[in-house]
Amino acid sequence: MRIAQIVNFFRGESGAVTVDWVVLTAGIVGLGLVVAGTVGGAVTSSSSTVAADVGTSVASAGDYLSGDGSSSGGGETTDFNGKKASDYIAYGQSKAPGNNGAAYYWAGQAASADAPSGYNFDNPLYDAGTGDVVYTSNDGSKYSVGGKVYSKATYSGTLGAFTA
Repeated sequence: MRIAQIVNFFRGESGAVTVDWVVLTAGIVGLGLVVAGTVGGAVTSSSSTVAADVGTSVASAGDYLSGDGSSSGGGETTDFNGKKASDYIAYGQSKAPGNNGAAYYWAGQAASADAPSGYNFDNPLYDAGTGDVVYTSNDGSKYSVGGKVYSKATYSGTLGAFTA
């Protein structure tokens, strides 16, 4: 009689559905972990970039201006988003990790897009002392650096080339 009970136990299908659900649930959890591990780094990088872009674009230009811009002769100012050359380079590196030339291309594109009205980034420069991007007026006579306008002829900052 004892052997018959053991045989009936192994032939019985009661509770088999529970075993199936446990196996399926474990598979789904495992797949979720694989997906999270695969895209987790990219999501973190992208969300950091978005957070940085949102944080700097909301601030007003007046939050970043300092001094009177006296070397331009009148204290003239332009819009300034607070981004430094290093911010644009970090953006470029996020677009093209490991490819320095492409990273600087993307950095230059982003800096060009942020040029104040009447200025361009055709001659990609930055101020080595402050790290600010240097925009050139469309007529070529002035620089906009950190939101302050300077006569190109009298600008006393140290210019660096914004290239790879």
